[in-house]
Amino acid sequence: MASPSPTAGTGTQIRGEAPTPAPRISPGPTATATTAPSADETQVWSRIRAALPGVPAAAPTWLPSSIDRSKVDLRMLVADPDEPRYEVVYSGAGGAQIVIALGPFSRETPSGWSGVGTQVRGVGAGLTFSGVLWTDRTAAAPRVVRWEEGRYVLRIETDRFSGDDLLHVAWYLDQSGKPPPANAYTRNKVGACAKPGATPEETVRLLLALSGRGDRDAVLDCYAMDTIGESGPSSVGNWAGLPTTSDVKIQRAEEIAGRVELTTSWTFASGPGGAWGPAPTRFFLLGPEDGRWRIFAIGSMGLGHNP
Repeated sequence: MASPSPTAGTGTQIRGEAPTPAPRISPGPTATATTAPSADETQVWSRIRAALPGVPAAAPTWLPSSIDRSKVDLRMLVADPDEPRYEVVYSGAGGAQIVIALGPFSRETPSGWSGVGTQVRGVGAGLTFSGVLWTDRTAAAPRVVRWEEGRYVLRIETDRFSGDDLLHVAWYLDQSGKPPPANAYTRNKVGACAKPGATPEETVRLLLALSGRGDRDAVLDCYAMDTIGESGPSSVGNWAGLPTTSDVKIQRAEEIAGRVELTTSWTFASGPGGAWGPAPTRFFLLGPEDGRWRIFAIGSMGLGHNP
């Protein structure tokens, strides 16, 4: 499989066009802003940031190609300091829409829905979707990615685009203003594992080659900062203390939502203990970070495609 570029998904540069009238900004949580005329994407997000300073406003850098990014609707903007809200609507062919919003939204998964955990902008998140999509993936049924940044609840939702599309949007949101990591770390060996121009497969092979070498910082260079920030460098870097490996096989490579999942097997030189077997198989999910392919997750089961 030809891997996407590690800079793919950053999208085209968004350029401003002729100004359009600003929406009416509601002063309190009980009033709703009127729908603004369709506007250039840059103008919409600039208005949100001006009206809600300090509030997360992560614009997308990737959207499905059928979305018309030159006409974006600011459906709601509530400038209340205790309960700010906004809803930005991107429209595509046939009335399909993706909504990026901030405001109250239940964390409970409705009965009959399915879900998968992930990370968005460095914090825990979840993709949930109606169970009807398991039998009819083309159904007009809700899919939602929800996460929290401090006291703010954010979501991306649609009833027409796939769960994979929503994950792709969420994983490629602008990262400016994201929450600080739970576990701080500064890279000390940039390029020891994830190298410019290298493939995802090369990153995974270098991680397994570093197993048992005692070089924690080199191991950590294989991983995305979001993963290190969530789990901590000691936990993520424990590959350095595992036995050495051999017989590495990349059995399958699959692109999922702008990332690459590699099904990989290998053999440890001795018993690693813990949850590891002597010849494990794991699913490595890699994505672009600073122009390099790094590991965002490792699991005993694959992520698969979400409807």
